[in-house]
Amino acid sequence: MFAGRLFLKRGKSFWVAIVLALAWLNGLPSKAAHFQGKNVAAATRIRLATPTASLSYLPIYVALQKGFFAKRGFDMEVIQMAAGLAAPALLNRAIDYTTIPSGPATAGARGAPLKVICFTSVKLQHVLISRPEITTVADLAGKRIGAGSFGTLPAYEVRVLIERYRLGANTIIVPLNSTNDRMIGTQRGTIDATVVPAPFDLKAEEMGLRRLLHMGTILPIPQAGLATTDEKIKTARQEIVEILKATIEGLDYTWSQREGTLEIIAKWMNLKPAQAAIVYDSVRETFSKNGVPTEEQAKAYITMLGSTAGLKGDLPAAAIFDFSLAAEAARELAVKK
Repeated sequence: MFAGRLFLKRGKSFWVAIVLALAWLNGLPSKAAHFQGKNVAAATRIRLATPTASLSYLPIYVALQKGFFAKRGFDMEVIQMAAGLAAPALLNRAIDYTTIPSGPATAGARGAPLKVICFTSVKLQHVLISRPEITTVADLAGKRIGAGSFGTLPAYEVRVLIERYRLGANTIIVPLNSTNDRMIGTQRGTIDATVVPAPFDLKAEEMGLRRLLHMGTILPIPQAGLATTDEKIKTARQEIVEILKATIEGLDYTWSQREGTLEIIAKWMNLKPAQAAIVYDSVRETFSKNGVPTEEQAKAYITMLGSTAGLKGDLPAAAIFDFSLAAEAARELAVKK
């Protein structure tokens, strides 16, 4: 009960801060990247919010780089945005879509007119790393595991890990929000293990740490995709279908064109070719084929959302998801093959 009350109090000030931030951001000149179609004058401008570079939305980045959106007549303005701003920016019509579904999904569950319309990654791309003397997950019983603060995805992952592997009540979760801080803490021994997103596990190995477990093998939770407003779903359905076709083409390319995808990963993540190959092989199986999660994956996402956002009771999928347009886009692409 205390945690729930604390979350609600924090939430009010958080939304006030977001409104003020949006007002400030609206006064700034745009520094967004553009991915334009051949006929720029006739192209439809689309504003897409993304977080910092993340492999969870790699297929969308691939679609941008390969011109899949441009060939469908879209001038893509990619705006880097903090995850907490995505839902208010959608509601404020400051952006058209976001690759950060967690905020819109949480807002949708609370009644906001927002929907997640596809998932590109349907399994977590996070990796459990540990000190070198720890060789199995079971060895973490009674140890200190670094995670984000309460309400973050890493904290949820660690709680599930402790329960799944029966690590016991003496296993301590240490809140450290920064991935780098968690890796340094593991190296120095202030914590014994932590969860990091790919490709940070490569850096962890360079630091002498051990890769213990790909979290996606025990948590089939979708991670990134596309979200938009109910208004756009009602008034711009064909636009969304075309956006989703480009996204599915990005998924298909990511799955089937290894060498081309490696080149994109290496440049985007500033990795050596050999490192990009390791990363690609690590995350390839986390991606969807057509943007639509399985029922199990959708339920796992809702369970995670309820825990991390402090939402109570049953969360109706219809308030959070609308995958009908992704299914339509996949069907239309299949007919043309």
